[in-house]
Amino acid sequence: MNLLRRHKFIFKLLFSFSVFHLPSALLNFSYSQILTQTVRGTVVDADSKAPIELASVKILNLDTAIYSITDAQGKFRLAKVPVGRHSLRFSLVGYEDVVLQNIVVTTGKEIVLNVEMHEKLIMGKEMEIVFERDKTKANNDLITNSARSFDHEETERYAGARGDPSKMVSNYAGVATGNDARNDIIVRGNSPVGVLWRLEDTDIPSPNHFSSQGATGGPISILNNNLLGSSDFLTGAFPSQYGNRMAAVFDLKMRNGNNEKTEYTGQLGFNGLEAGIEGPIRLTPNPSPTGEGSKERGSSASYLINYRYSTLAPFKALGINFGVSGIPKYQDISYKINIPTAKSGVFSFWGIGGISNISLLDSEKDSTDWSFTGVGEDLRFGSKMGATGLSHLYFFNDKISGKLNLSVSGTQNKITDDTLSATKATYRVYTNNSSDWQYYANYTITDKINAHHLVKVGITWKDMFADYHSTYWSRYNKIYLTQFNQKGSTTGLQSFIHWQYRITEKLSLNSGIHFNYFALSKSSAIEPRTGLRWQFLPRQTLSLAFGMHSQTLPLIYYFYQTYDSTAKTYSNTNKNIDISKSRQYVLAYDFNFAKNFRFKLETYYQDIYNIPIEQFHSNSFSTINVGNELEGLTYRDSLINKGTGSNYGVEITLEKFFSKNYYFLNSLSLYDSRYKGSDGVLRHTAFSGGYVYNLLGGVEIPTGRKNHIIGLDVKFSFAGGNRYTPIDIQRSISEKNAVYIDSMAFSKQFRSYQKIDFKVSYRINQKKVSHYFFINVENILNRKNILQQVYNDSKQAIVNDYQLGLFPYAGYRIEF
Repeated sequence: MNLLRRHKFIFKLLFSFSVFHLPSALLNFSYSQILTQTVRGTVVDADSKAPIELASVKILNLDTAIYSITDAQGKFRLAKVPVGRHSLRFSLVGYEDVVLQNIVVTTGKEIVLNVEMHEKLIMGKEMEIVFERDKTKANNDLITNSARSFDHEETERYAGARGDPSKMVSNYAGVATGNDARNDIIVRGNSPVGVLWRLEDTDIPSPNHFSSQGATGGPISILNNNLLGSSDFLTGAFPSQYGNRMAAVFDLKMRNGNNEKTEYTGQLGFNGLEAGIEGPIRLTPNPSPTGEGSKERGSSASYLINYRYSTLAPFKALGINFGVSGIPKYQDISYKINIPTAKSGVFSFWGIGGISNISLLDSEKDSTDWSFTGVGEDLRFGSKMGATGLSHLYFFNDKISGKLNLSVSGTQNKITDDTLSATKATYRVYTNNSSDWQYYANYTITDKINAHHLVKVGITWKDMFADYHSTYWSRYNKIYLTQFNQKGSTTGLQSFIHWQYRITEKLSLNSGIHFNYFALSKSSAIEPRTGLRWQFLPRQTLSLAFGMHSQTLPLIYYFYQTYDSTAKTYSNTNKNIDISKSRQYVLAYDFNFAKNFRFKLETYYQDIYNIPIEQFHSNSFSTINVGNELEGLTYRDSLINKGTGSNYGVEITLEKFFSKNYYFLNSLSLYDSRYKGSDGVLRHTAFSGGYVYNLLGGVEIPTGRKNHIIGLDVKFSFAGGNRYTPIDIQRSISEKNAVYIDSMAFSKQFRSYQKIDFKVSYRINQKKVSHYFFINVENILNRKNILQQVYNDSKQAIVNDYQLGLFPYAGYRIEF
């Protein structure tokens, strides 16, 4: 019946969309005029970030030429640009041309671009070099390979992406997911705990609702994709400016608000009901400099703020299951204030924050409907996350700039778990009230010595604070034990130097050293890194990268308490855990075999060592698998850095970038991930799925003088099933709890994961306002993909717990 109700829900949405919205829109645009919008922005030097004057800006492929020239502040303005997708060309003598493709122009918001141009190495030679913004490359030019840029438009384009950067990047080669209900990502076989989140050049904790202590993912992102600017995602062998993570990096930027006019956004969808506003901040007016394209009105300062509130109660009322039995409730806010000055540089103040809670109450159900473990429990989970910062970018001259970042961030979890008796009397078995927060300071200097040489130097200081309190009922000792009861603090220091040498127009070298120090365990690591990129033919490139990388464990591991049942005392045995380390090698080949078509082959090997394992017990445990647990991190005492592991694989991407109203993306990842615990046995890691294949495609159908667009997108996903450790059924029955066969850790694998997602969207452009409707259906065939196996004590049997089934949702956005 639930499935039938879900199909009825989808039908009602489609019917409403088709019968009411589509015909009325068709009638409107049958007599519509050509609608336009303003496209403007700033052009700067890619290395020094200094503004570039007198660069020409032109929209390509239009019958009527629309062009502009940048003024002394690097600003340009293109008026009356028809709505739709456009490509822009930026040119200036002495600089490589830049072509930005598929800029989506709508009536609801002005398009404000920040464009970077690279200085030519060879002056006077008759040659044309055109740099098209390549989605297989990062915005950060210091990255050699294993990286990709993305923006807001991509996070909502792909079927099943949910406007979440983590979900979106799971379409790329090298990235896998283990749980449909969460956005944790597995990159090249590494734990999700190895993912670094960086926002506005500042390291932040996991930006997700319902994220557990030390985790990097969660069910719902706090990041609001409507505020995202062009950002980078790195999958390995990253340059020296990134540190204390070994798996991947999200280098996220927030866009600036509109600094000339006030604009509004309203949205309703899976992520909640949200409202946003942006506009200029009226400070001391600056006179407009002369120069074509300059139409500045007063200060260039701006603000941007968005608030979102959500309860998924309507989905539950429709019988839609999104992975849990309770109703998640959450709210979040994102903001940025940007203040450029004439002589003092650029100041930015930014922040994100979220509050979430959920109650999973078996006490409100019949005992026959209790959870799949067969044991009734009332679980209450609440979390908070926040980060706010101040940055100051200062230009000493047109070659040297410095940037200061200051921030404070933190997380908090409150959890209670009560078991239920046959009479539904509650018995507390677990309590947790824990928090982490940090003060962060970073300063970076960039010196563009000349067109060939660039040097970047930076230092980061972190003050980290912990307040952990949790107790649990010990079945073995028959008493409540304290898992954590500590307040503590420590510091971290990171520094780096990076040198970029553009040897020729076709050959460049990136090299540097990163230093990582963790005061609590007095651990340190010196990490050389280098990358070489060679365009040996006009459309073909080879790149090679090597790097040593390291990371500390989540801070909560260092404060784990061990109970001595004989002495009846607690002790900390993990404070001296050293830093985990890896050596990473990457070789990549890129072939742009036709316009807007790209083939990419990338192979890698990661040698992982110094991994914490158990010191006094011979078993399979290793922190290399931390992040696999659905209930949160697994803690062990007396860890020692003697574990090893390795990851290796091949990644193949065949892609057509969006052009001529369609796109597609094929990504295939073949990989293997192994490790050794204290028993010395070589095993698959928890994340060794073996393969991932994604096939995505989409088409846009312009209608009504191209003022309105119908979009159709589909995604096919195939992957190796989750790895698992078998349950010893006899011992589980005896102990009335799941007992796993440690000697067979991760030796089994569920059947292959298969999923098809579909999305239909409709964009309506009207004068000064745009509307966007969409319907997304995930797992449209309702395939039952196995998530995990659990022991059900009431049935005295092992049962399967499944991933999300058929999951439809819809959304609407208005911009004006």
